[in-house]
Amino acid sequence: MCKIIYNLLIHICLPFFVLFALTRPKMRKNLRERLIPDAVPPHIAGALWIHGASVGEAVIAENLANYMDDREKTQDFLITVNTFYTRDLLRARSHDRRCIRSLPFDLPWSLGRFLGAVSPGALIIVETEIWPNLIWIAKKRNIPVIIINGRISDGTLRQYKRLSFFMKHVFSGVSLVLAQSEEHRERFISIGMDPAKVLTAGNMKYYRELKDGAPGPSREKAITFGSIKEKELEILLPVIRKLRERFREHRIFIAPRELHLVTVLEEQCAESFNVMRYSVFRGLPDARPEIVIVDTIGDLPAIYGRSEIAFVGGSLAPYGGQNMLEPLFFGTPVLFGPYVENFREIAAEIVAQGAGVTVESGDELFQIMSNILGDHMLREKMAREGRAIIAHQKKVMERIAGAVREV
Repeated sequence: MCKIIYNLLIHICLPFFVLFALTRPKMRKNLRERLIPDAVPPHIAGALWIHGASVGEAVIAENLANYMDDREKTQDFLITVNTFYTRDLLRARSHDRRCIRSLPFDLPWSLGRFLGAVSPGALIIVETEIWPNLIWIAKKRNIPVIIINGRISDGTLRQYKRLSFFMKHVFSGVSLVLAQSEEHRERFISIGMDPAKVLTAGNMKYYRELKDGAPGPSREKAITFGSIKEKELEILLPVIRKLRERFREHRIFIAPRELHLVTVLEEQCAESFNVMRYSVFRGLPDARPEIVIVDTIGDLPAIYGRSEIAFVGGSLAPYGGQNMLEPLFFGTPVLFGPYVENFREIAAEIVAQGAGVTVESGDELFQIMSNILGDHMLREKMAREGRAIIAHQKKVMERIAGAVREV
């Protein structure tokens, strides 16, 4: 009965959704692929199918595939995502080594057309992409379903609790949930997952594979403000000006989260300082700009690595935070604001271990950043603690990959 009611509702809504999607360029670009997908190639039979909704989850999917591929080299992978941008990004990074597709909409006939006669070895879902028909069709085809890095946000928890009877029916098709933390494990159980099938495995967002022996970026007198959001500009620009006046030997990199802010930053900083875009700067090794505006995608981690300290944005205004782990991969001390709901546990771990600091205001950011920049021993200590956090989390990937192999 649950299946009948769910599918009746989604088919009633489908025409309205398609009309809505056609008015949205981002959704329109892979609408046909998700509605009437091409079948996956026959060699996908037996592959591990990993689904990550958007960029953050897709990177986790990619990391798991890379980790298992590097160690076993016998496994094919099918990776699905929701957005055309994420699909194209992963395809470019995989150099056509892997089958990367948009996930079909949660319609029985779309999913059936996508899979054809193929049954992957397992379906691995990253975080909270709970699509009922996807799970039901996997169960019908005897495809084990594993949820990795499982998390349920506060808002989602409230919604799922109201549908707990339905969710219990959906979760009956899930073989294993590997939750980020004990709190999230309890949340999965509270909405209908069998406690025996839910394990606490840790947060995979900590993990990143760095090739042994690969040299990291050379440290220089640099300060980086990464993933800056629009509502933070009025707080951060005065801080940046004061830092530049106090630490004249340091170059400041500013990486906005949205590229449309590049022009805004360029105009405002150019009033007082010599400013250059990163796309120009990286081709001029002898250039000496005071402030560099990062207008490229994918270069921010290396910029964190060359910096003495970093601030990660989306956190001084209520955006929920951005990934404050990236600087730690290179031993760069990290600061961030109080709005880190999307990275609550990660942020708490960083602060508790002394690898980073939470700041409440622009004045506090300036003061603490100045103190750290002026204390080489403190920076080294924070760098050690940051690297220790990252090293410890390699065990998380080992644990999760091992559980996937068992299933």
